[in-house]
Amino acid sequence: LLGLFAFALGLALCAAFTPLVNLMAGRTLSLGYFLEHPLNLALALLLALGLGLLAGIYPSFYLASYRTVNILRGGDVKSGRSVFRSALVVLQFGLAIAMIISTLTVVQQLNYMKNKDIGLNKDHILLVDMNEEANKAFETIKEELLKSSDIQGVTASGQRLGNNFHQWGFKLRTDSIFGMTPSNVNVDYDFLDVYGIELQQGRNFSKAYASDKDYAFIINASFAKELGMADPVGVSAGHSWYPDDSLGTIIGVAKDFNFNSLHYDINTLAMVVHPDWGYDELSVKLQGGRIEAGIAEVERVWNELVPGWPFQYSFLDEHFEELYRSDRQMEAVVAIMAILAIFIACMGLFGLAAITMEKKTKEVGIRKVLGATAGQIVMHLSKNFAGLVLLAFALFSPLAFWAMSRWLENFAYRIEVSPLAFVFGGLLALAIALLTISFHTLRHARANPAEALRTE
Repeated sequence: LLGLFAFALGLALCAAFTPLVNLMAGRTLSLGYFLEHPLNLALALLLALGLGLLAGIYPSFYLASYRTVNILRGGDVKSGRSVFRSALVVLQFGLAIAMIISTLTVVQQLNYMKNKDIGLNKDHILLVDMNEEANKAFETIKEELLKSSDIQGVTASGQRLGNNFHQWGFKLRTDSIFGMTPSNVNVDYDFLDVYGIELQQGRNFSKAYASDKDYAFIINASFAKELGMADPVGVSAGHSWYPDDSLGTIIGVAKDFNFNSLHYDINTLAMVVHPDWGYDELSVKLQGGRIEAGIAEVERVWNELVPGWPFQYSFLDEHFEELYRSDRQMEAVVAIMAILAIFIACMGLFGLAAITMEKKTKEVGIRKVLGATAGQIVMHLSKNFAGLVLLAFALFSPLAFWAMSRWLENFAYRIEVSPLAFVFGGLLALAIALLTISFHTLRHARANPAEALRTE
């Protein structure tokens, strides 16, 4: 019966908290899917009944083996059950501590990624997908938009920042010609300016140089480092299909910037102005504080010059946030699991404290008669439970460290597992444990010793 009641309570709690879990984790979980399948429901019922039977079998055998004379004499329960209960509390609090540490580590990593300087300015960048019609009108679109005080800059690119750039064959000529395979992106002349990407060497693209169209390349610092050149500006270079006698030139080296998510290292990159290839993404830098007005202006110009293609926009910072959606979902799931683990551990500890305090009623009475204060009694009663939490911390902290170290390996740019997460996790668990048992310890510490000793 207890198992069935627990099953019904579990279903009710699941139904009540599923919307909250979906909201936090960004999922669309539904209890209806589970209930619509009779097999799932039957297995869950059998599991609930099985757990109820298992929970009752051990006490039944234990009581059946206990001698009646010991019961009549007021004999105490054997220490075996006490050890088993304590082990369960250690397990529960150990898992809770591990989940607390994991939650703190995930939060720290996500905050690190959010605040890390990625070498470009992604704020207030409006993105609009371009088609052939938009490409033909690009120069006019750009000219019209730059007339507005609500717009700081306009550019375009063949691929969106935050996505994996295509890797094409690339060749360079020094004493001889050799090939490489960097990431490549087709950009407009003002790409670096709009995105705030800094030049380390050389110059930016410019329409003042006719060769900057198709035959000028700006590489990133990682590319220059891989070339092993202190100053690669002026080196002959081109895509793999360029004839060896018609290569372009590296005109600049940009500081490294993260054009992909922080899960990945910065790859070697070559940027080139190839307007004839067409652009896929229009990038508009809006004036801060004038976002709505800027969007309205872009929409007006777009509808006027590209009437055959719908105006659909997004923001670059939102796109980068989307790259870490699964990590944020994990953060929410781990936090929920930590809360549940703490709740279950507290229930177990509360029950263990109730049993333990009843056994120590006479001991508490004697200590009070001998002059012990309420504070001393609370400290005495609490130290064993604190020891269980400390044992749980010692056993499960290495597990949390290993799990978080493995998870952080998914990021090229990551924090180190912080000792503060372990200190905070352990202290929080200890505080929760002491607060949980305080009801019993304070009640017994304040009790009249005569009540405890009169049955002796």
